[in-house]
Amino acid sequence: MTVVYLKYVLILLCFVLGGVLHTQLGLSQAWYLYLGGVALLLFQLLMGNVWTAYSHLKRGRPILAERMLNQVWNPKLLIRRNRAYYYFCKGLIALQQKDMDYAAEQLQLALDTGMEHPNDSALACLNLAHIHFVQRHWEQAEVWMEKARSFPLNDLMIKDKLKELEQAIAARKN
Repeated sequence: MTVVYLKYVLILLCFVLGGVLHTQLGLSQAWYLYLGGVALLLFQLLMGNVWTAYSHLKRGRPILAERMLNQVWNPKLLIRRNRAYYYFCKGLIALQQKDMDYAAEQLQLALDTGMEHPNDSALACLNLAHIHFVQRHWEQAEVWMEKARSFPLNDLMIKDKLKELEQAIAARKN
């Protein structure tokens, strides 16, 4: 967890050392530290800790993933790909916490923003189908299942979960 804060320490260190050099030797000796601090700050604003959070989520550590996502200052500033996975992770965490409405909202935002991998898009659609199934919106659940099937899948777990949900919906109709 302390490695995550290293970025913030480096940003601060660049500006503090730049300030010290600037006052003692002038701007010509400190500009590169200012530039390094600005570059690190921009990197944090545009990239965030999204991939670290995604990695924690894939390893079954949603609490750590949520901590990482809470360090993102403004999700709207993230580049499109990272913003999509930010919403995706937020949605999956909310789903684990049984906050279905917020999870659906975040997963929909992830899909609208555009995720890079078809498996992740299919997983978002599958989770939206699950949410609608739990909320007894059968038609919406079927629509999301069809959207999940429309992606080229190579993940057996997603295929199995699609079959299970399809069987549950079919049993519900009968």
